[in-house]
Amino acid sequence: MKTKTILTILTLLLILGSNLFAQDKTKALNETTMTWYGIDFSLAKFTLITEDPVAIVNQYFNAINLLVPNEPEKYDLKKYFNKSDVTIDLDQVTERNGGVNPASLVINEEHEITRDDVQAVVKSYNTGDHSGMGLVFIAENLNKSSQTGSYYVCFFDNATKEIIDASRMTGKAAGFGFRNYWAGSVYNVMKAWLKGK
Repeated sequence: MKTKTILTILTLLLILGSNLFAQDKTKALNETTMTWYGIDFSLAKFTLITEDPVAIVNQYFNAINLLVPNEPEKYDLKKYFNKSDVTIDLDQVTERNGGVNPASLVINEEHEITRDDVQAVVKSYNTGDHSGMGLVFIAENLNKSSQTGSYYVCFFDNATKEIIDASRMTGKAAGFGFRNYWAGSVYNVMKAWLKGK
Protein backbone atom coordinates (compact mmCIF):
# COMPACT_ATOMS: atom_id res chain seq x y z
CA MET A 1 0.00 0.00 0.00
CA LYS A 2 2.76 2.43 0.95
CA THR A 3 4.64 1.65 -2.25
CA LYS A 4 1.55 2.37 -4.36
CA THR A 5 0.99 5.69 -2.56
CA ILE A 6 4.62 6.72 -3.03
CA LEU A 7 4.48 5.82 -6.73
CA THR A 8 1.29 7.82 -7.16
CA ILE A 9 2.84 10.87 -5.49
CA LEU A 10 6.00 10.58 -7.59
CA THR A 11 3.94 10.28 -10.78
CA LEU A 12 1.93 13.38 -9.86
CA LEU A 13 5.11 15.32 -9.11
CA LEU A 14 6.59 14.33 -12.46
CA ILE A 15 3.44 15.39 -14.30
CA LEU A 16 3.27 18.67 -12.38
CA GLY A 17 6.97 19.33 -12.96
CA SER A 18 6.72 18.70 -16.69
CA ASN A 19 3.63 20.93 -16.93
CA LEU A 20 5.41 23.76 -15.14
CA PHE A 21 8.38 23.39 -17.48
CA ALA A 22 6.06 23.44 -20.48
CA GLN A 23 4.31 26.52 -19.13
CA ASP A 24 7.68 28.27 -18.78
CA LYS A 25 8.57 27.35 -22.37
CA THR A 26 5.24 28.76 -23.50
CA LYS A 27 5.93 32.04 -21.71
CA ALA A 28 9.35 32.27 -23.35
CA LEU A 29 7.72 31.72 -26.72
CA ASN A 30 4.79 34.08 -26.24
CA GLU A 31 6.57 37.17 -24.92
CA THR A 32 6.80 39.60 -27.84
CA THR A 33 9.78 41.63 -26.60
CA MET A 34 13.08 40.77 -24.95
CA THR A 35 16.55 42.03 -24.10
CA TRP A 36 19.45 40.07 -25.63
CA TYR A 37 22.39 39.95 -23.23
CA GLY A 38 24.71 37.94 -25.50
CA ILE A 39 26.89 34.93 -24.86
CA ASP A 40 28.29 34.58 -21.35
CA PHE A 41 31.53 32.57 -21.40
CA SER A 42 32.31 33.00 -17.69
CA LEU A 43 31.57 29.34 -16.84
CA ALA A 44 32.76 27.87 -20.13
CA LYS A 45 35.70 25.62 -20.87
CA PHE A 46 37.35 24.95 -24.22
CA THR A 47 38.25 21.31 -24.76
CA LEU A 48 41.37 20.31 -26.72
CA ILE A 49 41.99 23.60 -28.50
CA THR A 50 45.44 24.97 -29.35
CA GLU A 51 44.68 28.70 -29.58
CA ASP A 52 46.12 31.13 -27.03
CA PRO A 53 43.69 31.39 -24.07
CA VAL A 54 44.75 34.99 -23.41
CA ALA A 55 43.69 35.95 -26.94
CA ILE A 56 40.39 34.12 -26.46
CA VAL A 57 39.57 36.15 -23.34
CA ASN A 58 40.94 39.49 -24.56
CA GLN A 59 39.80 39.33 -28.17
CA TYR A 60 37.51 36.50 -29.24
CA PHE A 61 34.81 36.57 -26.56
CA ASN A 62 33.97 40.14 -27.52
CA ALA A 63 34.36 39.47 -31.25
CA ILE A 64 31.86 36.59 -31.10
CA ASN A 65 29.37 38.68 -29.16
CA LEU A 66 29.60 41.58 -31.60
CA LEU A 67 28.59 39.36 -34.52
CA VAL A 68 24.94 39.47 -33.42
CA PRO A 69 24.52 43.29 -33.61
CA ASN A 70 26.93 43.58 -36.55
CA GLU A 71 25.32 40.84 -38.67
CA PRO A 72 21.60 41.18 -37.84
CA GLU A 73 20.42 39.46 -41.02
CA LYS A 74 22.30 36.27 -40.15
CA TYR A 75 21.81 36.39 -36.37
CA ASP A 76 18.17 37.45 -36.65
CA LEU A 77 17.02 37.36 -33.03
CA LYS A 78 13.47 38.43 -33.90
CA LYS A 79 13.08 35.55 -36.34
CA TYR A 80 14.80 32.84 -34.32
CA PHE A 81 13.03 33.68 -31.04
CA ASN A 82 9.72 34.93 -32.46
CA LYS A 83 9.93 38.47 -31.08
CA SER A 84 8.65 41.76 -32.46
CA ASP A 85 11.15 43.89 -30.55
CA VAL A 86 14.66 43.07 -29.29
CA THR A 87 16.97 45.34 -27.28
CA ILE A 88 20.67 44.44 -27.21
CA ASP A 89 22.71 45.00 -24.05
CA LEU A 90 26.11 43.29 -23.95
CA ASP A 91 27.47 45.11 -20.88
CA GLN A 92 26.93 42.25 -18.41
CA VAL A 93 28.56 39.54 -20.52
CA THR A 94 31.40 41.84 -21.57
CA GLU A 95 32.27 42.44 -17.93
CA ARG A 96 31.96 38.81 -16.88
CA ASN A 97 33.81 37.47 -19.93
CA GLY A 98 36.67 39.89 -19.30
CA GLY A 99 37.14 38.39 -15.84
CA VAL A 100 37.74 34.82 -17.07
CA ASN A 101 41.09 33.36 -16.02
CA PRO A 102 42.89 32.26 -19.21
CA ALA A 103 44.99 29.75 -17.24
CA SER A 104 41.94 27.58 -16.46
CA LEU A 105 40.05 28.06 -19.74
CA VAL A 106 41.44 25.13 -21.77
CA ILE A 107 40.97 21.53 -20.58
CA ASN A 108 41.39 18.03 -22.01
CA GLU A 109 37.99 16.60 -21.08
CA GLU A 110 34.32 17.50 -21.43
CA HIS A 111 32.81 20.11 -19.13
CA GLU A 112 29.29 20.49 -17.73
CA ILE A 113 27.48 23.14 -15.73
CA THR A 114 24.13 22.95 -13.94
CA ARG A 115 20.92 24.92 -13.99
CA ASP A 116 21.88 26.21 -10.53
CA ASP A 117 25.12 27.54 -12.03
CA VAL A 118 23.09 29.28 -14.72
CA GLN A 119 20.74 30.80 -12.15
CA ALA A 120 23.69 32.14 -10.14
CA VAL A 121 25.09 33.87 -13.23
CA VAL A 122 21.76 35.46 -14.10
CA LYS A 123 21.28 36.61 -10.50
CA SER A 124 24.60 38.48 -10.74
CA TYR A 125 23.43 40.62 -13.67
CA ASN A 126 22.56 44.28 -13.31
CA THR A 127 19.57 44.51 -15.63
CA GLY A 128 19.15 48.22 -14.98
CA ASP A 129 15.98 49.72 -16.44
CA HIS A 130 15.20 46.73 -18.66
CA SER A 131 11.75 45.29 -18.08
CA GLY A 132 10.08 42.14 -19.36
CA MET A 133 12.16 39.17 -20.43
CA GLY A 134 15.89 38.74 -20.98
CA LEU A 135 17.75 36.12 -23.01
CA VAL A 136 21.35 35.05 -22.56
CA PHE A 137 23.34 32.08 -23.82
CA ILE A 138 25.43 30.66 -20.97
CA ALA A 139 28.29 28.85 -22.70
CA GLU A 140 29.22 25.48 -21.21
CA ASN A 141 31.69 23.52 -23.34
CA LEU A 142 33.30 24.41 -26.65
CA ASN A 143 34.71 21.07 -27.65
CA LYS A 144 37.15 20.75 -30.54
CA SER A 145 37.03 16.96 -30.37
CA SER A 146 33.26 16.79 -31.00
CA GLN A 147 33.28 20.05 -33.01
CA THR A 148 30.36 21.36 -30.96
CA GLY A 149 29.48 24.13 -28.57
CA SER A 150 26.97 23.58 -25.77
CA TYR A 151 24.97 26.41 -24.21
CA TYR A 152 22.07 27.04 -21.88
CA VAL A 153 19.53 29.09 -23.82
CA CYS A 154 18.25 31.00 -20.80
CA PHE A 155 15.16 33.21 -20.73
CA PHE A 156 14.69 35.12 -17.49
CA ASP A 157 12.63 37.86 -15.87
CA ASN A 158 14.57 41.13 -15.94
CA ALA A 159 13.00 42.36 -12.71
CA THR A 160 13.37 39.28 -10.51
CA LYS A 161 16.19 37.55 -12.47
CA GLU A 162 14.34 34.25 -12.03
CA ILE A 163 14.71 31.78 -14.89
CA ILE A 164 11.65 31.47 -17.13
CA ASP A 165 13.13 28.71 -19.27
CA ALA A 166 16.64 27.27 -19.57
CA SER A 167 17.31 24.64 -22.22
CA ARG A 168 20.70 23.02 -22.69
CA MET A 169 21.43 22.89 -26.41
CA THR A 170 24.37 21.86 -28.58
CA GLY A 171 25.30 23.32 -31.95
CA LYS A 172 27.78 22.18 -34.56
CA ALA A 173 30.78 24.50 -34.85
CA ALA A 174 31.43 25.68 -38.41
CA GLY A 175 33.27 28.49 -40.12
CA PHE A 176 36.71 29.76 -41.08
CA GLY A 177 38.88 31.13 -38.29
CA PHE A 178 38.49 30.86 -34.52
CA ARG A 179 35.75 33.50 -34.15
CA ASN A 180 33.56 32.23 -36.97
CA TYR A 181 34.10 28.57 -36.08
CA TRP A 182 32.69 28.90 -32.56
CA ALA A 183 30.13 31.54 -33.57
CA GLY A 184 28.86 28.86 -35.95
CA SER A 185 27.82 26.80 -32.94
CA VAL A 186 25.86 29.78 -31.57
CA TYR A 187 24.16 30.26 -34.94
CA ASN A 188 23.25 26.57 -35.15
CA VAL A 189 21.79 26.63 -31.63
CA MET A 190 19.61 29.60 -32.63
CA LYS A 191 18.37 27.71 -35.69
CA ALA A 192 17.74 24.57 -33.62
CA TRP A 193 15.75 26.55 -31.05
CA LEU A 194 13.50 27.94 -33.79
CA LYS A 195 13.02 24.50 -35.29
CA GLY A 196 12.21 22.87 -31.95
CA LYS A 197 9.91 25.53 -30.45
